[in-house]
Amino acid sequence: MAIRFGDIALITGDVLRLRAFYERVFGEMAEGDEMHSALALEGMGFAFDSALIAKENPAFFYLSGQSASNIVIGFDVSDAGAEYDRLLALGVETLNAPTTHPWGARSFQFRDPDGNILNFRQLPGGARPSQAGIAEPGRQPGG
Repeated sequence: MAIRFGDIALITGDVLRLRAFYERVFGEMAEGDEMHSALALEGMGFAFDSALIAKENPAFFYLSGQSASNIVIGFDVSDAGAEYDRLLALGVETLNAPTTHPWGARSFQFRDPDGNILNFRQLPGGARPSQAGIAEPGRQPGG
């Protein structure tokens, strides 16, 4: 069986506002409209779906349109400090400044306009995710 990661779908009351935020953060252009838009990145993507979809299409009954702040969407970056400065210049409100953790990773977090938490993480010494204790596809952490 072949399973490949596709995207993270974010349900929102304002697709165009959330889409514009992610376009600024990632420097890429999304496609779509006020009901559904998609932003393709290397190896993954974001889908932005209107909370109104649940009301208009019974196939999406499970969508509540409420923010799920119990998850953190993480991205590896080459320089957490430079990314922090870049996002501040864009007017992004961060939750904290870049912090170096005991395991060597340096990271900071921020919220998108709907309250979803994003984590930008610089791995120690340019390590790959598996070297930092994060599982790569098909491997166990640390493997």
